[in-house]
Amino acid sequence: MYQLLVLDIDDTLTLSPYDVPAENLAAIRRAQAAGIYVTIATGRGYLGSAAIRKAIGMQGPVINYGGAVIHDTRTDATIFQTALPPALVRELLLLGRELGVHAHIYQGDGIVYEKENPAADAYHRFLNLPYAIDPEVCEKQWGNVPKVLFIAEPAYAEELIPVLAKRYAGRAKVSGSKSGFIEFNDPDAHKGSATAWVASYLGIPQNEVAAVGDNLLDLEMIEWAGLGAAVANAHDAVLAAADCVVPACAENGVAWLIDHVILPANRQG
Repeated sequence: MYQLLVLDIDDTLTLSPYDVPAENLAAIRRAQAAGIYVTIATGRGYLGSAAIRKAIGMQGPVINYGGAVIHDTRTDATIFQTALPPALVRELLLLGRELGVHAHIYQGDGIVYEKENPAADAYHRFLNLPYAIDPEVCEKQWGNVPKVLFIAEPAYAEELIPVLAKRYAGRAKVSGSKSGFIEFNDPDAHKGSATAWVASYLGIPQNEVAAVGDNLLDLEMIEWAGLGAAVANAHDAVLAAADCVVPACAENGVAWLIDHVILPANRQG
């Protein structure tokens, strides 16, 4: 049986910045009514995930920034947090400039970046985030940065991810999330370790945890969960790692997972 269900948001639960499809939301309600704690694990920050959290009606821990930060939605308190070293943050910002990609850091609920550009504008509009443009961002020492994000053309990002993952092995966890996104976290901070932390916090064993995602940022979570599922639109590596493949995000794969796998397993005991 399953007591914890962990959902990636973008391109897994929904294609929208703020809305959960009615079919998925109804299935989540059925899971909650059956006593399953449903949470999200997202690359978004706490503010960026607020509308989805509210729609689901979460009352407990939520995983943000790709596993770098965990909040308790009942109090809005941070209950787990990691940060990148300031020297590494500066190095990554300079690297983004060198590579010709947009790079930003997270400070509080907002983002900071060097100069106005279409990628940055689209990003903060997508999530309705506060932002600051700081021409000297690369020259400063920044603390409490949970994540650095690069945004590049999708093909360029796919090319860069394995190169940067090798270059920063042991110093940063490098993953892809949405198309064109390259995410840098603390090497021990990922959705897998964060899901394990939440399960322990709630007193739920690993084999009673289910998780579903679509991209490389979800890989460790899907590998760690007792049941790791991938939506049909997932990255090839995620599809290969998953215990089961459910319909695509656009076809409400989360609802299918709940109604055809999780709830039947729980009814069987």
